[in-house]
Amino acid sequence: MAKAAANGMKMAELERRTGVGRETIRFYIREGLLPAPERRGRNVAVYGDVHVQRVKAIKRLQEERFLPLGVIRDVLNGDLGALSGTVDPFAQLAPLLAARLGVGVGEPAVDLDTLVAGDAQTARDVAGLEAIGAITVQVQGKGRAVSRLDARIVALWRDLRRAGYGPEAFPVDQVQIYLDALNPVIAVEVERFFTGFEGVDGADVTELAEAGVELVNALIGALRTKFILQAVDARTRRAPPAPAGTA
Repeated sequence: MAKAAANGMKMAELERRTGVGRETIRFYIREGLLPAPERRGRNVAVYGDVHVQRVKAIKRLQEERFLPLGVIRDVLNGDLGALSGTVDPFAQLAPLLAARLGVGVGEPAVDLDTLVAGDAQTARDVAGLEAIGAITVQVQGKGRAVSRLDARIVALWRDLRRAGYGPEAFPVDQVQIYLDALNPVIAVEVERFFTGFEGVDGADVTELAEAGVELVNALIGALRTKFILQAVDARTRRAPPAPAGTA
């Protein structure tokens, strides 16, 4: 298994985020369930988000499916057919795809107060985004939190505000336009993926889905840029109205 790129996390932090002890983590590495950490010195090993995601996936597959570690290793490496000869190769696609994309369900939630950080406009926008279903706010203890992916949505919207897109010119219900446009497209994409790759070997399903998500995201971005430029050009080419009183 190739060494994973790390982000500087030490073993103690990996233990805290996963709830798994270091000896178990080291065993997982020896058995090929986890990539080797990056070595930045003789006694300095650092880990990345991939280690967090995979440890949580191992726990989930052990606790929910009672799978042996050998099968779990194969599943984490993309061989969904290892679950069983009769198991639908798509059965574990959602959690495995989320883990590959770095937005696994087991990731710690992000505290909303910290995310908003006293920004009244962002707090109003969070309420608006929640109301239209763009994000999901969770109750956590005495506070509220969002998933890492929803936190990214909030942060991107906040960055739009800071770039000068105020609520009058760019209200939060702008996101509803994106949802209305994307949801039917996504429904078709998912249906075509499931039918188009039916019978494909389980080892390839997660890799195909990951590549599809990332490449189509880039494709949509390029198409949007192209047609925004065309629309702006068409808008600026319109002849100005004739002055009042002219023939």
